[in-house]
Formats: sequence, C-alpha cells, structure tokens
Amino acid sequence: MNKSLVDLLYPEKGQQKNIFFSGKGGVGKTSIACVTAVHTAQKGFKTLLLTTDPAAHIGNVLGENVGDEITKINNIENLFGVKIDPKKTAQEYKNKILKEAQNKFDTNTIKAMQEELDSPCTEEMASFQKFINYASLNEFDVIVVDTAPTGHTLRLLELPMDWSKQIQLKTGIQTEISAEDKKEKEKFDAVIEMMKDSAKTTFSFVMYPERTPIIEAHRASQELLSLGIETQLVIANLIIPQEQAQTPFFKNRRNMQVKYLAEINTMFPEALVVESPMLAQEIKGLELLKEMGQLLFE
Repeated sequence: MNKSLVDLLYPEKGQQKNIFFSGKGGVGKTSIACVTAVHTAQKGFKTLLLTTDPAAHIGNVLGENVGDEITKINNIENLFGVKIDPKKTAQEYKNKILKEAQNKFDTNTIKAMQEELDSPCTEEMASFQKFINYASLNEFDVIVVDTAPTGHTLRLLELPMDWSKQIQLKTGIQTEISAEDKKEKEKFDAVIEMMKDSAKTTFSFVMYPERTPIIEAHRASQELLSLGIETQLVIANLIIPQEQAQTPFFKNRRNMQVKYLAEINTMFPEALVVESPMLAQEIKGLELLKEMGQLLFE
C-alpha cells in the first residue's frame, strides 16, 4: 500500500528521515530537493540539504553560497546545506591513503597504489565515503539528498558492496584490516541498512512525463530493488496545468502528459506519484520554494 506524504517526508519521533531524489539529468531534481528541504525545515525539522551532484546548483536555487562545509541557510530556521566537491574530496582521500602507506610499504608498492588511486573509481568512492560521513550524523531530523544523474547514483550505491577491494587497496599485502577501517566498514554497512529501511529512507525519482525519463527511472528503480532499496515516491515534474492548456500546442502537450502520467502510475504501482506543475518562472528563492512546498506537499 502507498504511504502518505506524512510517512514519506517526516521522521517518527526520535528517528531520522533520509529523502533521496534521483533521475535523469535535467529533470529538476535539484529544485525539487530544495523545495522538499525548505518544506521539512518549515515544519520544524532540523534539515540538511546535501548534494552529491557536481553539476548541482542548490546555492543558486536557495539564493545562498553552499560549499563543502555544512552551512546554515539564512532567513529560514532549521535549514543547512552542503555540497560534496568530487575532485577536492578525491584528492583528500588519496592523500590520506598514501600518507598512511608511507611507513608501511616500499616505494614500488606505494607507486602501484598511486596508479590505482588515479582511476575514476577513486573519485566515486571518495564522494561516497564523504556522503557516508554526512549520512551518519545524528544531529539532523531530515537529510535531503540531491543525487547525481541516475547511472552515477547507482554506481555509488553499489560501491559498498565491493568494500573488500577498497580494503585490499588500503592494506596492500597485509591481511588484517585496521581498527579505523573496521569502523569505516561498520559506518558503511549502517548507512546501507538505513537506505534499505523504508521507514527511515524515502527513495524518490523525479521525471517529466516523457518516454526516456520514465524508462530510465524505471530501469534504475528495478536495479535499486535488487539492492534492497524500494522506490516510494515519484515526482512528475513540469506538468502543464489544465487551465493553461488553451492553445492547440499546449492542449496537445497536456494530452501527451496525461497519457504518460497514467504510464508512470502503472510502472511505479508501489510509489506515491505527486504532480509538480510547470510554472511561468524559474523556481528560485525561499519564498517561491515555500509556495511550491505547500503546493506539492500540503
């Protein structure tokens, strides 16, 4: 049975709620994530808005500078923001591993480790580890995560399943893992279990009602399900309001969208589908974000 928006957005007393937004690039994930974070903050929940998308523009949407340190958002209570910088995070991650290796291994081993760390996977692993650190914070009631486009998100979620390779890289020829690595693994495992717990985590897809975003999101939702993560919420974005469909062009577009909305409901039968209207202006600034939150979630 579909849960209500109250179940999907608000944490139970003493619990934390984690809300993930994923989907094809350009469908409005960042805007919807910002709307949601502003909404939960207004409801009195201490909220962290976190983006793992290097192309995200949460600072522009909020009208604030959001960097790679947690920042209080001005002019609204309970809202904080942070952006993971993949390149900076990867460099910090590489430096840390190589520094730990300096006194343990010979020059050839360290050189081999350095070459391994130069692979694109390192940036993904470093970003995920940073995300794990934020997701492990218990000072927030709600964490809203604006993820990178779908394929990147899936790779991040699959990384902890291959934790052994990362441990092997860090330990080199040693068989025992350090106490610190054990703690990191426990943290990884706890966050993955949290993401699989539908009471603590709401995994959402944002899409506009057209064939490609729907198919891509459905394929990704099936892959997530194989990892034990259910899709509970779908935001159908950029819906032309019926009262605005007056010209032949907009009538045709509206009719097409209605057909695809029916398809979304069929392809995501377990998810709650929320329609987000197309507005005349860009979703930007706290006042409009508050209005959108009321429109979507009240």
